[in-house]
Amino acid sequence: MYIHNIFRVIKAIGLLIISLNCLANESITLSESEQLAIELDFRTKQFDVSARGLTERAVADGQLPDPKIKFGIMNIPINSFDLRQENMTQLQFGVQQKFPRGRTLQYKSQQTLDIAEIDAAKADNQTKIVLRSVRISYLELYFQNHTKAILDQNRDLFTQLLDITQRQYAVGRDNQHDVFRAQLELSLMDDRITEVIGARDVAIAELAKWIGQENATKPLAPEFPELKILPGSEMIVDELTNHPLVKAEDAAIDANEKNINIAQEQYKPGWMIDLTYGARSGNNLDGSSRDDFASAMILMDVPLFTDKRQDRQLAASKLQHMAAKYARSDLLLDLKRQVEREYALWARLGERHELYQQRATLDASQNSESTLKAYQNDLTDFTTLMRARLTELDTHLAMLKIQVNQAKAHARLLYFVGEAL
Repeated sequence: MYIHNIFRVIKAIGLLIISLNCLANESITLSESEQLAIELDFRTKQFDVSARGLTERAVADGQLPDPKIKFGIMNIPINSFDLRQENMTQLQFGVQQKFPRGRTLQYKSQQTLDIAEIDAAKADNQTKIVLRSVRISYLELYFQNHTKAILDQNRDLFTQLLDITQRQYAVGRDNQHDVFRAQLELSLMDDRITEVIGARDVAIAELAKWIGQENATKPLAPEFPELKILPGSEMIVDELTNHPLVKAEDAAIDANEKNINIAQEQYKPGWMIDLTYGARSGNNLDGSSRDDFASAMILMDVPLFTDKRQDRQLAASKLQHMAAKYARSDLLLDLKRQVEREYALWARLGERHELYQQRATLDASQNSESTLKAYQNDLTDFTTLMRARLTELDTHLAMLKIQVNQAKAHARLLYFVGEAL
């Protein structure tokens, strides 16, 4: 009964210490970590700025080319270089304006907007990647913290067991083998704690990548991290067409469709207007001033030989458009497979967690309690008691791992679900 009471007191003290530490320090929640990660992610900002830049460029792409201004002198007599000598000598000022084929400019502007949509979708996808990553990192750190807390509590129990076996060996009740076994298990417990500390440092470094070192070293909120509720797998699959990756493919298809439109416009003629004013100096033989000249010309591209250029460009655009459609179909199929795999994993882990919560941990605790009573009444040996305690420890650690792994699967599934941030 004495050993039994010691175990209860040590467990209660361990839980109290954990709670006091969480209250004494400023903790950080999963929700706060998510917001910090989004604010600190430069890749999302990169895609967002790029999308806005392309939107600005789309306006420019829809404008006519800048007009060309020309200035020159025509028909200069090379014997005297006198601008007044000959009637045809002129100072010319002109302007040229080019008009691309058909509605090429309109389609180019729309195509640039489609490319901007690709970067905007990439920004949304990067946000989802950041949320998924910070959630998994947070859950991993939560797992390592609570694993260490459980091991620390059990180390105290094993320390008490070692002390008890040493005292009982001194009075002749236990043999030296029990003392050695208790020392061995305590050493192995120290090794497990050291391993967990290393894993916790790695988890902190991973979380720090998303929220900064100062925030990652804060204690986590004591309660288990809550994630947004998952819809059914069929609903997730049905909504995959709204996923940013699919939207990016849709925008790529639209951009390739504009390539087809642009290629079709190349069968139409392009135009250029040339307006010129020629100023003449000097006078005519009768003393009257010479008239100035004005001219207007229209230049036109004539796409007569299309088999090697326009036809090939149109065929290439159509093939690229088809390739973009195939890429979208392949992406949707791949996303669907990922959803089905993660959802199955999430559901199975949920069943296992329920099993551990309702049966396995209770059975392990009852087995440990009954073995302790049997040991106190000299009905079993110390090895059996130690094995029962280790089984109880491993069962609680396994339940914690299953719970965290299910939450990680949950976080990965949320990547496929639209979220209002």
